[in-house]
Amino acid sequence: MFAYSLLALGLPATAVARPYPTNSTCRDVTIPVTVNVPRFIINATVNDNWDVVALTLNLTRRDFSNFTDPLPVSGMTAAPVESTFDVAATLCGTGGPLLITTHGIIESKLYWNPNFENAEKYNFVEAAVAAGYSVLNYDRIGVGSSSKVDAISDAQFQVETAVLDSLVDYAQHTVNASKIALVGHSYGSYITIASAASKTTAIDAIVLTGFGGGFSYFTPFLAGSGFRVARLTDPVRWGSLDPGYLTSVDLYAETYVYFGEERDFERRVAEWSHFTGSEPFAVGELPSLLVSSPLDFGAVTAPVFIIQGQFDLSACGGNCVGLLDPLKDTFSGAKVVETVDNLPSGHNLNLHKVAPQAFGMMFDFLKRQGV
Repeated sequence: MFAYSLLALGLPATAVARPYPTNSTCRDVTIPVTVNVPRFIINATVNDNWDVVALTLNLTRRDFSNFTDPLPVSGMTAAPVESTFDVAATLCGTGGPLLITTHGIIESKLYWNPNFENAEKYNFVEAAVAAGYSVLNYDRIGVGSSSKVDAISDAQFQVETAVLDSLVDYAQHTVNASKIALVGHSYGSYITIASAASKTTAIDAIVLTGFGGGFSYFTPFLAGSGFRVARLTDPVRWGSLDPGYLTSVDLYAETYVYFGEERDFERRVAEWSHFTGSEPFAVGELPSLLVSSPLDFGAVTAPVFIIQGQFDLSACGGNCVGLLDPLKDTFSGAKVVETVDNLPSGHNLNLHKVAPQAFGMMFDFLKRQGV
């Protein structure tokens, strides 16, 4: 674990959303992806907010990790299920190693490329391109401009891992990337790990944020978010989604679970995150991740960098210091494992004042691994 002494940044105090960032090196791409994997049979019915409350109770019970009760998973399909999705992505850069970014829940690809005024210091994509990388930044299925999918049968962890596997193939054979690193946040970190474990020869490094290695501190996140049916919360924005897509109850609940101490972030950024940057997540995602766990961490052979805000609620229960050290043994097959656990930030590291320094640490690690 590396310790850093960091000074807070003074940033302008406006957060008006603007059109999606138009870096001249970027182009939008739609990538057709076909996956063929078994599906979990998830016995969760969500029609209204009463159903969401019942599901939240099940997932926050002391025995929530039990695979049959209260976890609403009764088994898996006997055979793989084939599906084809359109993945909306933005490809930025002019060559060099390619970073594939995977966002978390209640988020979209805007997390990596925010579109409010004076957002440059929070923009991972722009920072990566300036550091000599290309970036493939995509919306997970069911999110943003990617295919809208069934919230229970399609939006499952192993399906989303297969999607990322296909994007790695795209990076190799269509983009012809010289090297590939996966960069994940939160739920996207788990997808990143699973993909790196299955595509060992293709992945040169992984970077994980919003990740503590397990679910011991998941309950405050689930309860604190106050999940609600997205189409009922904002019919204008999300009325076309099926009721299995959920969002946080309000700005303050989302700030509690995603941001740290108030001196470490700007309120305007938290407001943008909730009112513009957030996207609903699907009911099937969390149960399918839980029943897929523990992941095969030891199968990851690429160098691993885990970089955390100290005050991450869902990953570390609000204080990450010292909790990441065991992960060096967990990733037993990795060539290198380095961790940072004390940055002045909550869960959404990119949206805190320390973001520029965090980006610099990520690129420094990658370059030291030859990426």
